[in-house]
Amino acid sequence: MEQKTVKLFQRIAKIALRPLPNLTVSDWADRYRMLSSEASSEPGRWRTDRAPYQREIMNAFTQYKIWKIAVMSASQIGKSDIMNNVIGRYSHLAPAPIMMIQPTIEMAQDYSKSRIAPMIRDTKVLREIYRDVKTRETGNTILSKIFPGGRLIMGGANSPAGLASRPIKILLADEVDRFPDSAGTEGDPVDLAAKRMTTFWDKRLGLFSTPTIVGESRIEEEYLQGTQE
Repeated sequence: MEQKTVKLFQRIAKIALRPLPNLTVSDWADRYRMLSSEASSEPGRWRTDRAPYQREIMNAFTQYKIWKIAVMSASQIGKSDIMNNVIGRYSHLAPAPIMMIQPTIEMAQDYSKSRIAPMIRDTKVLREIYRDVKTRETGNTILSKIFPGGRLIMGGANSPAGLASRPIKILLADEVDRFPDSAGTEGDPVDLAAKRMTTFWDKRLGLFSTPTIVGESRIEEEYLQGTQE
């Protein structure tokens, strides 16, 4: 067996056998998350207390019996970092297949490069579990990143092929009011992706967006169907 492969298995075994704390998303972020200079005016350690309204939104993703979270909000209030913290927490503490959907494939690629990659680089616990995306041997690409026990998949709402294949436990849909009504000819992109979650009893679906037209807004409809907490 090649030395490179031996070291990879040793690293995975070390991570798998290490006891991990069971933290909420906000507690995970406060303990581990580092903000990158590319995506924050105040790079450095994350502090939920700087934007306390984000705390309950993040923690809903680890509350028992809650499986769908609809976030209707103004722009520039930290939706991206909330989603990134959900990705980070589950990747680190509860590995599972994770998908994030952006309105288009191009936006998914840009988000992966400008938000996900810097978070992995600057947050030590994520840098340790995500394989080096620079080597093709790892199977990593801009739209698919592997970590022990799971994979992060970036998809576009306009691309049905990326929405209807492998099972997904954590699904995050960003700016859903900008999604097309149908992913090609396959139907509603959120419904198409959500069908991949049916095998997980502890699935989590997060829908995020600034609202658009009253009565036609997807996020408004989802928000009004919930508890509106």
